[in-house]
Amino acid sequence: MRTQSSFALLFWIEAPRTKDNQGMVYARVTVNRKRVNISLKRKVNISDWDSTSGKV
Repeated sequence: MRTQSSFALLFWIEAPRTKDNQGMVYARVTVNRKRVNISLKRKVNISDWDSTSGKV
């Protein structure tokens, strides 16, 4: 029997919750259509964040 599983990882910052032009970085892990959002407890400058690639 063959099984198929999926995996995805997405990084983003919450722009509405910024202070001093710094936003918190979050990660979403998706496995077999089940999602978990995780705060990475890291702050980055919004001007340094590239939203299309999801990295600084």
